[in-house]
Amino acid sequence: MNASAPAAPYWHRYYSTAEIERIRRVLQVRQLPSTGVTLHLDIYPQPRRGAPLLVLNHGGGGYGGLFVKLAMACHALGYTVVLPDQKGQGRSGGAMGDFTIDEAVQNIVDVARWARQEYGGTLYLGGGSVGSGLTYFAAAAMARDGDPPAAVLCHNLYDFGDPRTALEFTRFAVLARLPLLPPLFRALMRGLARLAPGLRLPYRPLAKFREMLDRRDWDGGFHELWRRDPHILTTVTARYFASVLGTPAAIPFEQNQAVPVLVTNPTRDRMVRPEVTRQSFLRLAGPRRYAELDFGHFSLQPEFTQQLARLADAWFKEHGAGG
Repeated sequence: MNASAPAAPYWHRYYSTAEIERIRRVLQVRQLPSTGVTLHLDIYPQPRRGAPLLVLNHGGGGYGGLFVKLAMACHALGYTVVLPDQKGQGRSGGAMGDFTIDEAVQNIVDVARWARQEYGGTLYLGGGSVGSGLTYFAAAAMARDGDPPAAVLCHNLYDFGDPRTALEFTRFAVLARLPLLPPLFRALMRGLARLAPGLRLPYRPLAKFREMLDRRDWDGGFHELWRRDPHILTTVTARYFASVLGTPAAIPFEQNQAVPVLVTNPTRDRMVRPEVTRQSFLRLAGPRRYAELDFGHFSLQPEFTQQLARLADAWFKEHGAGG
């Protein structure tokens, strides 16, 4: 008897048969040790070494398989694209949902340095949602060490050193605007993390995940696929949640000079108020640019993907070899 064919990866279900065929012709899978675990990397390489290099970072609780359309759009513009799954997320090692902001940042730094050595080319970083803040934090850590990326794209921009940020992600965002509550909540979570760092807290009920996509995308069946996806977090540990409430960047927004930052802000965002990103941008020093997109928190529409990729490409070309 012939052995049955292995099941397709779950993330294939988010894409059409034609899209999967195009992806398969390009995609390579690698692994990399970082923060004591093995990271899963999806790589969309260019034929030539030295092509511009983009490390693209997923949002909180997600993984690289959800960013494939943006990766392919950037690949079509000439970039080698690396999509890492971070520790405790997606297909990477570590207990699911048990990681910290510092560990996620170190994952990105390790991947970026490895990719620059492996593929050559000018290095850029990008990310969306929680991955936007992680992208800036990783770029700042590299800048502190003297090897910053040429430029970064932050689709949204969040500061994990500000306890209001974590509350803004939740259904209780109104509480972030009460002056005394965010610091008090941070202190309580730090105490809980010291006492029971591995305590499991519900993840999906806290945030408005129904609003993760632009409402014009709601009829495509994404949410039902996402709800059943075995790689999507259902719980996180107390130490993770405490880290989101109080982990400062290596270089605060106001002191940035070394990292050129493009901030894109989705004005139809109902998951996290666009004002949070706008205020983060206004705090940024150094080379910066701001662009508003007429979409929700994220979108599956081709127009969104193409617009974001073109904005990133133009910004990267201003601040590096660009190909």
